[in-house]
Amino acid sequence: MLSRQTCKKTIAAVAASAFILVGIAGPLAVQAAPFANDRPAHHERHQVNPEQAAKRLAAAFELDEALVLKYQKEGKSLKDISRAALLAKASGKSFESVLALKTDNNTWKDVANTLGVDKEKAKATRQELASKHLAQKLNIAQNDILNLFQQGYHHRDIAMAGILANHSNKSIEQVIAMKKVNNTWRDVAQELGIDMKELKKEMKNFRPAATTK
Repeated sequence: MLSRQTCKKTIAAVAASAFILVGIAGPLAVQAAPFANDRPAHHERHQVNPEQAAKRLAAAFELDEALVLKYQKEGKSLKDISRAALLAKASGKSFESVLALKTDNNTWKDVANTLGVDKEKAKATRQELASKHLAQKLNIAQNDILNLFQQGYHHRDIAMAGILANHSNKSIEQVIAMKKVNNTWRDVAQELGIDMKELKKEMKNFRPAATTK
């Protein structure tokens, strides 16, 4: 049986998007707390390839890639771009108009209040975006994935369950129900008769967004 540390590494390997988001997890992870205290761009941990970040963020939030790259070049942080994109989706406003609402004199919480977007609405929007992207990657019905998010399952567990479901005669709901507190995804795969090593390449497609240090 795998150690806890090895298990965590295996599960992390299949984390997606943000969104998911870039893929899906990247952008979603960046704006996972859209109402958190604002920090300057230099607090971001990684140096991100601008073209890759723009492409993945645009895909995750269904934005124009050139527009995202334009704001990056103007000095907008990935956090600000992704928060604006999330609030635009949640409010039905344009991305540019939402980004323009953020000034040096207010916070993203202020912007959210102006748009009438509370934490629950932001959460629902994140789940909608994440489920859509995972559904495309896994070729599984979006509603099935969204239901799992709404039940409180983590993105990486849904991704792993989806991969194993696609390699077995089980549904994603049946597979995720097999994952307990006292077992690992390798244990689940073994029970399904699936060799995790054979899924290594596929699992890499669900890694968080790649960044360069």
